[in-house]
Amino acid sequence: MEQPTDEALFSSYRSGDMVAFEDLYARYRQPLYLFILRRGHHEASAEDIFHDSWLRIIDHPQQFDGNNFRAWLYTIARNLSTDSFRKQQVRRAESLPTDSNHQPHISTQRQQEGEDCVELIKTSVARLPMEQRDVFLLKEEAGLTLQQIADIMKVGRETIKSRVRYAMKQLKQLMEECL
Repeated sequence: MEQPTDEALFSSYRSGDMVAFEDLYARYRQPLYLFILRRGHHEASAEDIFHDSWLRIIDHPQQFDGNNFRAWLYTIARNLSTDSFRKQQVRRAESLPTDSNHQPHISTQRQQEGEDCVELIKTSVARLPMEQRDVFLLKEEAGLTLQQIADIMKVGRETIKSRVRYAMKQLKQLMEECL
């Protein structure tokens, strides 16, 4: 049986179908939370932003234009996340080591188990500049197109392509030991 689209579920929800909302919520519970968490928030803050995103959808369903629910949801979460960073006056650079050449070392034994590589990937994504990290997460984890990401970030598609290229180049350099 074919799954209904996000847009069809949201339309059903707007018509009063709470099961449709529960299906949407279940679909995006993990990926949306991970997106917020990987933007650099602590767990408690990520949970707050996650829940605030859904509350925004519940409180303002008329703001959805019917085009792409996933892009709308991630736009809301990204905007709330950015607002949270501003309110907390959190600067990504403050949480990073001051040595720009710092790279985690991977032991040969643990590399075989893959544990260090998984941790290195997480660390490497966290070390990307915020714009590159957002593009990478929206493309690779949220599965959005370059044009959808450009619309969310309010920049041109070519800018997004460049940010993807720079992010991939930097990630490749940071993860050389795992390749």
